[in-house]
Amino acid sequence: MKNNDYLNNIIMDLTDVLWEEHGTGAQYRTTLVGTKYFKNKYGTKLIKENWQDTLHAVVDVLKDSGIINDATYDKQDFVLTIKFNSCVHLETEKQLVENGINIISCPCSNVVMYFIDKVVGKHSELVKVTIENNECVATICIMGSTSA
Repeated sequence: MKNNDYLNNIIMDLTDVLWEEHGTGAQYRTTLVGTKYFKNKYGTKLIKENWQDTLHAVVDVLKDSGIINDATYDKQDFVLTIKFNSCVHLETEKQLVENGINIISCPCSNVVMYFIDKVVGKHSELVKVTIENNECVATICIMGSTSA
């Protein structure tokens, strides 16, 4: 079955239930959503010498997998802002916002955080996700050293 509207609604409903049950704490319970596939498929191949190269490797895999069209990023101190262009999760995220539900998880950001965390040595946090035009904009706080 290929019915993206149905799947988007199921994901939105699951997110809504999780939000209702756990509130803002739900955000900290969903950081691994979407990472298992990439961990199993790539293992440590996406972990590079520094966080920038790791980010580029992860973005390339997300693009090659057809999950995003492209991504751009900006980093200031410990804050990393990534714009995921034409993400497959965009319609679900739009539905969440339209229904007054906070976006508490971003699978693309989770994959980025998972592999960057392996380089910097600490767990990052997803601060927020917003929708701008055809892009998901994720703000991530990287806790480890990003000077390299």
